[in-house]
Amino acid sequence: MHDVFMDGTDIGDVCVPESEVNETNIAQLIIRRFKNIAWPDSNLVVQPPKGRTLVNFETNFYTLDSVPIDQTVTVANRQVVIRAVPATYTFDFGDGAVTTTASPGHPHPDLDVTHVYERVGKVEVRLDTTYSGEYRIGNGDWVAIPDTLTVAGESQDLQILEALPQLVIR
Repeated sequence: MHDVFMDGTDIGDVCVPESEVNETNIAQLIIRRFKNIAWPDSNLVVQPPKGRTLVNFETNFYTLDSVPIDQTVTVANRQVVIRAVPATYTFDFGDGAVTTTASPGHPHPDLDVTHVYERVGKVEVRLDTTYSGEYRIGNGDWVAIPDTLTVAGESQDLQILEALPQLVIR
């Protein structure tokens, strides 16, 4: 049983003799499989931790989920390794500001994805990861997948607080 495509659109399934399966059909099936695999979202880390930060303070954002992920599948009776490679990260800071970067960010002190909140309040922050892909059939060469896939991350609550200075007499 094989998927049937017409002009790049899946129009159904059909039994096709193995001798009639070609590389174009297999590539289309692999691309479809790439899009249908449940690739993981990236775990967003916020510093300072515990869901709280300060207004007018650089809040740091990053993920440690930055390595390629391989899934082995069978397509047209062939063993195929499909690899999802994190290509870009879209950090949604919850206050209308969004930034997309190739960097996953880094823990303190290497602050390269930061945001300064201008108002006290509560926001929902999120990290979406866009994967590029590649595949190889058996032990063959890696072939780039021409499409990307974005996986939306889980939203996290972040409370933006104000710190007030207080004089202490000693």
